Amino acid sequence: MTRRVTGQVLFAFVLLGLNTVYASQVLEMPFPFATGEPGPAFMPMLLCGLVYLGVLKILINEFRSPEPAPEVESALSAIPRLGIVGPLAAIALIGLFVIVFFYAGYIVAAAFYTFAIALFFNYEQSGSWGRSILFAVATSAAITVFGWLFFVKLFGLYLPMWEL
Repeated sequence: MTRRVTGQVLFAFVLLGLNTVYASQVLEMPFPFATGEPGPAFMPMLLCGLVYLGVLKILINEFRSPEPAPEVESALSAIPRLGIVGPLAAIALIGLFVIVFFYAGYIVAAAFYTFAIALFFNYEQSGSWGRSILFAVATSAAITVFGWLFFVKLFGLYLPMWEL
């Protein structure tokens, strides 16, 4: 019996390719902790490793899961016909994050980006606006504060702020 390749498998392979290209560029940086400090390559290497683990998890889940029955309701029933909109929205939000980061600084960009991503994916899963907004606000606050503490306080790096 042949198994149909799903969108999740294709997404995992595209992500694998893009992450490998990114990781090849990270390897040109000084190795973390070579001088006793994490250095600029630490966080990208950590993120590349997490993406590789995520790709592996996606592939294992997809190849272990049984073939879906044709009459089974779609997992995206909360938002009908979502299809390609989810990945396109995520890509657009990443681009918007870069633009907002440049003009408004880390706090505004990170808070907006994490709020929008959390809202989108939580609403996709639950279909409840109220719960999704509360979860997105909590997620946005936690990630923005953690990111700021991580870069500014732990590593002493400068993050641009919104300066009028």
